[in-house]
Amino acid sequence: MSSAGSKDLPEEGRGRGRASGGRSPNPAYELFVLGELMTGAHHGYILHEIIQRMLGPFHRLSWGTLYPLFRRLEQQGLITSETEPRSQEEGGQPRKLYHITEAGQSRFFTLMLDRGEYSPDYQDLFMVKLSKFVFLTSPQQLVVLQQYREYLRVLREHYYVGGQSLPFNPVISEQERPFLLQIADYQVLTLDAKLAWLDGRIAPLEATPMNNDR
Repeated sequence: MSSAGSKDLPEEGRGRGRASGGRSPNPAYELFVLGELMTGAHHGYILHEIIQRMLGPFHRLSWGTLYPLFRRLEQQGLITSETEPRSQEEGGQPRKLYHITEAGQSRFFTLMLDRGEYSPDYQDLFMVKLSKFVFLTSPQQLVVLQQYREYLRVLREHYYVGGQSLPFNPVISEQERPFLLQIADYQVLTLDAKLAWLDGRIAPLEATPMNNDR
């Protein structure tokens, strides 16, 4: 469903499905909602549009994932909402405006600094954290960057060791081996580039005297 068409639907009726494939929702989604509300109150459809731009054109977040998340965060006291009627000119159903609570702000900082579990969604989580670095002190930014660096290091080690062992793996056929080696090489080179980018951000933070002001 497009974000444009969804604006005219009742927010509580836009689907209650689980994440695709029965997987648990991406852990980045909760942090994203709280982080965006740290900047001010937002309507649900605006949050949906922002996260779609952040995650890219091939990563679709359904309303059936987002609105149950809003309800859960409200039940937990992390956000609140108010219903805003639309003018006659606007038409359509009333829409909700979401605000973050003090407990939600505390949860936001906890999630920002928590390393979290390594998963296929870990890069999404880091992207959301990076977008909200404005709320972190320099020492806190350093923590987040080092956590992500360790995740990338683990991935690189996996592909590097796997690539080194491929020539000696009797299960792999001679026809298949060159292509698997290409995959390992591609992954190592890609991860090296990401690690180099991170090191460029980590170095000045490590070299700067820091104080914990939060």
